[in-house]
Amino acid sequence: MSTDRIEVYAAPDGSPYADGSHGYPANDLAHALALVRKRREPGQRAVIWMAGGEYAHAAPVSFSAADSFTSVVAVDASHPPVLRGSARITGWRPVTVNGVDAFAAPSPRAVARRLYVDGVAASRPRYPREGFLRVEEQTGLDPAGSFVGTLFDGAASFRFAEGDIPSLAQEEAVEIVVPHYWVQERMPITSVDRENRVITSSLRSIFALRDDAAALFARYYLDNVAESFGEVAGEWYLDPTGALVGASGPHVLYLPAPGVDIADLDVRMPVVEAFATLDGTAEAPVREVRFEGIRFAEADFEAVPAAVPPFGVREDPQLPADGRYAADVQAASSVPAALRFSFARSCAVVGGAIERVGGYGVSLDAGTRGTLISGVEFRDLGAGAVRSGGGIDALAADYNQANEVSDCLIERGGQVYPNAVAVLFQHGSHNVIAHNEIREFLYSGISVGWMWDYLHSPSEGNRIEGNHIHHLGGGLLNDMGGVYLLGIAPGTVIRGNRIHDVECANYGGWGIYLDEGSSHVVIEQNVVHDVSSQAYHQHYGREAIIRDNVWAFGRNGQISITRPEDHVSFTFHRNIVVGDGMPAFVGYPDHRDIRNFGIDSDLNLFWDAAPIDGAARAANAARATGADGRVGFEIVEPLDDEWARLGHDRHSVTADPLFVDAEARDLRVRSGSPAEELGIRVPDVRGAGPRPVAERWHPLASETRVDPFLPTQG
Repeated sequence: MSTDRIEVYAAPDGSPYADGSHGYPANDLAHALALVRKRREPGQRAVIWMAGGEYAHAAPVSFSAADSFTSVVAVDASHPPVLRGSARITGWRPVTVNGVDAFAAPSPRAVARRLYVDGVAASRPRYPREGFLRVEEQTGLDPAGSFVGTLFDGAASFRFAEGDIPSLAQEEAVEIVVPHYWVQERMPITSVDRENRVITSSLRSIFALRDDAAALFARYYLDNVAESFGEVAGEWYLDPTGALVGASGPHVLYLPAPGVDIADLDVRMPVVEAFATLDGTAEAPVREVRFEGIRFAEADFEAVPAAVPPFGVREDPQLPADGRYAADVQAASSVPAALRFSFARSCAVVGGAIERVGGYGVSLDAGTRGTLISGVEFRDLGAGAVRSGGGIDALAADYNQANEVSDCLIERGGQVYPNAVAVLFQHGSHNVIAHNEIREFLYSGISVGWMWDYLHSPSEGNRIEGNHIHHLGGGLLNDMGGVYLLGIAPGTVIRGNRIHDVECANYGGWGIYLDEGSSHVVIEQNVVHDVSSQAYHQHYGREAIIRDNVWAFGRNGQISITRPEDHVSFTFHRNIVVGDGMPAFVGYPDHRDIRNFGIDSDLNLFWDAAPIDGAARAANAARATGADGRVGFEIVEPLDDEWARLGHDRHSVTADPLFVDAEARDLRVRSGSPAEELGIRVPDVRGAGPRPVAERWHPLASETRVDPFLPTQG
């Protein structure tokens, strides 16, 4: 085999003066790419072979259309190259802060949110140490007023309760953190008026400072509080001026655990915002650039970006164009990424890792098509793993389509932006999100679509298949789903996923969640269990097909609709629905009354070993707010007989499905299960999550092969 491609080598001990040959490698990606550019003829392919070890990655590397057909490849996947966008903190000296003996060292940045100690994110000091404070008043806001009518009545200031805000030596370094609705606001303090008990931020909250369904003013805490430093070992604080430690310039303060020598710790602060950017244009896209087996670690923003409209939502025309907000409307959708693709075609990130970054891992921005993200380990993310957000016009050059995220491990995200989604696809069609494992996020696992109501949506023909999505929410936010869809989406399929352990704060910890206008979707062969609300929820939509799924052990029932309408919201056939003292279908005694459900439900298998009398299949519930702000759930109206009178589930059966091991949540069925007579294709989701490499069939997933003819290697 011989090729015409250019081959350049890089190694951690390479030279900035090297020619990039096998025997004289370049020292980093930027130098290696510069060598390729000097030698390349238009359209010529090139491979940059990167030897294993750590590379100091001082600045983002930009690929333009002229850099198309470049592959950046690990020489040995078992000893991968690691591109680190951080600086190691050195020069520690002992200091005393707040009466505690700690250590300080010069900081490479005056503003930072992330510090990593031996590869683990260290926490910043907060106040109060546990739990939350509560806003006493937002001027003009009635927390018991209309949920929808006041939603966007945000504020940049509020009144705090007597004694809630401690003395703050560096108040402008402190952030007010407000988790409410489905977002978390981060509001940097600009002033504290103690006489009038008013605290003011440089950013306006995107939503009213209320605690959503609880009809109370919002909870909050203060992050990065100097006065709290030293209370807990392992925390850090960035002194932006050095004044706290009698020094000049920004300093990092760190309190190691007892018995730990700080000289033995690898303490790092990110100093680059991104590792690489693919900067194509509509006229000249970047084609076939790929990263294979490369590990990227530590990147974050120097200036924390404000959320700025337009957000691509219906309210945009009413929001001031120059507004600066403390959160995006949904999904942290404008937070930047560490790898950024714009007008990229048939590009790929295969294998390797993206970890310890302050925002999203990868953004597929406008005009990105045919790109593959496969086999990548995403972990310890400030936001989510992958965000795709192109234009709304399917015929325009900036529209995204035919992208795939598959076989990735995605874990421990939302560490700065808990409202981020692990895999977020806004407008776009014929995309695939398949066989990923997504875990330990604080909001939704997968979100597809970005058009509210029944307006035309270009998001169609998307496939969400074979993913294992679990341990989401953590009880912090609301209105989330393991899989979340938005808008009319013909041809979209949600198939073969396993979803479990989704925990909300007050409402909306759902397994599969079809939000406003979601229509013409097929949901089949999924297993959803152990969620804090219902296993399946539909806000409103029409003509979804829900078949051959297992819905089980929802804490507040299994199936619900927020807005029943005068058409068929969904067809619900051949499903296994299992409760644990909770009904299958749940409504509320208002417009959400279960008797208003416009569904076609039949040939299902229901079971509850300890049913509520008269409420095994259907009931209405009530939700009352407790003194602590928690919203309860109680069945108040058993409606099994009414459900039958309305003609639902005439041929369905109530019987034990004979799960293989319900306690261990192996929800396949044994031979002789009643599911057989009902014709239910019982899902087997043991294959959910990443597949073996040999079973990944995407054309871009194949590894780059070595050219054995050394003369072509530099």
